[in-house]
Amino acid sequence: MHFENRIPLILSLGFREEAIPSLKSYIDLLWISNEELNLISRKMTFEDLIDNHVIDCLLPLKSFPKSVKNVADFGSGGGLPGIIYAIQFPEIKFSLYEKSPKKQEFLNLCKKIAPNVEVLGDIPQNLEGVELVTCRAFKPIDVILDISRKYYSQGGKYFLLKGRLEKIDEEIGLAKKKFKDLKVAVEPLKSPILEVERNLVTI
Repeated sequence: MHFENRIPLILSLGFREEAIPSLKSYIDLLWISNEELNLISRKMTFEDLIDNHVIDCLLPLKSFPKSVKNVADFGSGGGLPGIIYAIQFPEIKFSLYEKSPKKQEFLNLCKKIAPNVEVLGDIPQNLEGVELVTCRAFKPIDVILDISRKYYSQGGKYFLLKGRLEKIDEEIGLAKKKFKDLKVAVEPLKSPILEVERNLVTI
């Protein structure tokens, strides 16, 4: 019932009503698969999965650039936010980059729910045709830019889900030492249910 109780909140964050059944299917698949694959903490409750992870990914949804057609998600893991965004935006192609074969296996199962995803391994420097990079709880900003240096140098755009502002400021300072022309915007995100610090970093 917890998911059903959260539907009004999920819709208020901008998620499509017609995509709610697909989102539910994904959450159920993630919850069941987690037992075996450890995609998220095994200690987590089903309520935590929805409130602390799914809703977390939806907080910046209204800021997501709708004009893009090709998105790369780094370190996709259990599909947060890659699969959720792919469900929300079926007209966009999502390339999910994940090194772990077990996690790749899970992400391939998600294709039944979000057929607009492609599951890949190592992140290439070039990212041919990609218009936006997303990731959540992946790596520091300077490392993200480093591993996609060619994409960044060609004017690449980034949509990064981050936590504490203090840590973000530290990461931006390090990144600006390596990338002198770096232009960053930080947008605070307010969870309507948890007392947590969340921010959207766009480049």
